[in-house]
Amino acid sequence: MKVALYTYNTKPRGGVVHTLALAEALVRSGCSVTVFALGLGGKEKFYRHVQADVRVIPYHSGGIETFDARIASYIDAYTEGLAGEQLEQYDIHHAQDCISANCLSRQMEKGRVPFFIRTVHHLDDFTTQTLVSCQHKSVVRPAELITVSDYWRSRLSLSYNRESTVIHNGVENRFFERRSSQQQLKEAYGFANRTVFFSLGGIEPRKNTIRTLRAFQIVKRSIPDAVLVIAGGATLFDYRYYLHDFNKELDAMDNEVRQDVRIVGSPGDEAIQDYYQLADCYVQPSVKEGWGLAVMEAMAGDAPVIASNIEVFREFLIHEHNALLPNPEDEYEIAECMIQVASDAQLRDRLIDEGKKTAYIFRWELAAEKHAALYRRLALDVRTGSIN
Repeated sequence: MKVALYTYNTKPRGGVVHTLALAEALVRSGCSVTVFALGLGGKEKFYRHVQADVRVIPYHSGGIETFDARIASYIDAYTEGLAGEQLEQYDIHHAQDCISANCLSRQMEKGRVPFFIRTVHHLDDFTTQTLVSCQHKSVVRPAELITVSDYWRSRLSLSYNRESTVIHNGVENRFFERRSSQQQLKEAYGFANRTVFFSLGGIEPRKNTIRTLRAFQIVKRSIPDAVLVIAGGATLFDYRYYLHDFNKELDAMDNEVRQDVRIVGSPGDEAIQDYYQLADCYVQPSVKEGWGLAVMEAMAGDAPVIASNIEVFREFLIHEHNALLPNPEDEYEIAECMIQVASDAQLRDRLIDEGKKTAYIFRWELAAEKHAALYRRLALDVRTGSIN
């Protein structure tokens, strides 16, 4: 079976990480896979080597100002970039996001693909007509939808009256492998004798980064040697306003807090793995998630996890069993959990042990098997005329 996967970017965001891990797991299972992507900023390859066929379409925005106009330009460029590709050779066309789904919708209108499917990681609360329309098309036009959680399956059913198949994210095997001891990693990264709180996902609203910062300020009163490391940052959306507010709050904090907030951008694969393993606690009190890929990776890497009590997380996390789940709207509750993990060895050990057991349940091999079964059913539907 020949499968084409489509993603909107080449940088290490959740949907892109998902796409590449799925592609490689499908290849290991015997599928022929090509990953298509738009190379924003003129990129010609992904942030890491991919063990699958790759086609990246370099793209330069040319100074387009509004977010709506950029999204429209991305779709146009992606569509144009696929014009020279032999799309008819693939049995399955699988979009991983709104942009690539709109691009495939155009390919279908041109008769270049008979149908396509889409994974919906989560839905965004767009307000402009352009973006609302973009998201709507990406949900109603695919022949089949996949979601990564029961929560979003329910939301799709309620909001769009569309059913979907739930296939959870997996965890790459490498995250279970320890590269060095926690002490050695801390020394290597300049955190010797420090209590390290790590958060991945950049500075953005749904990751709740400002409240994480406020919680850290509270934590510093009890744990003076604490350090907050925030990694990530490559995102489709323009969150300059949120970054401005974050920096404004950080600048107003005492020097003892400011100097121990480390923003490390987008580290490489090995560095991310090291940060999970050197962290005394992984902190991600999100207000919205598709599933929680980074949370599972952190658990695989022996980091005790603080997430939040949103519905998605409660599908695989149990408070005080394999994670702590504070109210994401309450920085004092988040801070209390951070202090608990740092000071209660028995709790910390339980979260690490149970967290790792949970992570083991979700492997990309299983996710690939479920995708392949869905692909085979859809290919059969085409042959029997169920999909026209």
